[in-house]
Amino acid sequence: MSAYFLIGHLVSKRAKKFIKSEALMFEMIMVIVCQALGTAGAASDACIAGDFPGAGRELKKAAGIMKFLAEDQLPKWISRGTNVEDKELPVEASVGICDSFKTLFLAVGQQMAIATVLVKPGIPNYTLVAKLCLGVAENLETFVNTIRSKAALQKEKIDPNFFTLITFQIGLHNALCLYFGARGIWEGKDKYGIAIVMLSEAIAAMATRRNVTSKGLPEISSKSPLKALSDDLTDMRAHMALVLREWEKDNSMVYFEAVPRSIPEEYKIKKGLMMMKPDEFSLEDVEPLALSLSEEAMTPNEDSDRALAEELQKRWNTE
Repeated sequence: MSAYFLIGHLVSKRAKKFIKSEALMFEMIMVIVCQALGTAGAASDACIAGDFPGAGRELKKAAGIMKFLAEDQLPKWISRGTNVEDKELPVEASVGICDSFKTLFLAVGQQMAIATVLVKPGIPNYTLVAKLCLGVAENLETFVNTIRSKAALQKEKIDPNFFTLITFQIGLHNALCLYFGARGIWEGKDKYGIAIVMLSEAIAAMATRRNVTSKGLPEISSKSPLKALSDDLTDMRAHMALVLREWEKDNSMVYFEAVPRSIPEEYKIKKGLMMMKPDEFSLEDVEPLALSLSEEAMTPNEDSDRALAEELQKRWNTE
């Protein structure tokens, strides 16, 4: 449906002038936005219920709707010469926010794919999981960069704690990339020293950072919304430390392999894997509903009035 179909044209009977209204376009944009957010909400419910594949499917749908808004519907509205300023609109009714949230929904959808792999019985493909984790981190970084470049005004209206969560997620998935990469190397029954140094760097990446520019995870204060993650984070750090101690013990007693000071370049995962793509979304093509009458239709006509009265009378008599 083209945007200009949805810009209402009202006719003044006396002045015979067209008055352009953008109310319908705004309402339709918000309806589509609500559909995207509702779909993401359904994904959240599925995730809580443990249906990770279902959650991933819903997030791909939500990403597709946001892509449609960012690349199709909102640009059409803007190209028609809107008189509405960005600051007067909800943040979600902007190209930058829709474009960035498309990327965010895909990143969260990939988290659902990772969860699906990890809950299956047996040993997963650790190297694949490592690449998927790095893909999530890269997409989240793209999300932040898109908001900064395309939606700086709208960003100021969003709760800062939300961006703390995103920073936490980026750091966490970079650390998980190292962790699963180390597990993949160790399971390969070779290069035990490389696996040990990689796991050591994963543990360092899981530590609380000293300041906003240093590596590590943001500090979780007692009043932070991230406080709910503290216990899980403590368990994950303890698990990593336990695995490292076991590996170091095995290496010192069985494998006797030298442990380098840093990860050699050839063993670093330089590019993540992003397997999630947005689903296609479009609106049905429909005949536009005229919001004004032609001059001929507005001119009184006895024959047409009589025909209308007879039709109404016929309907009433048959009901």
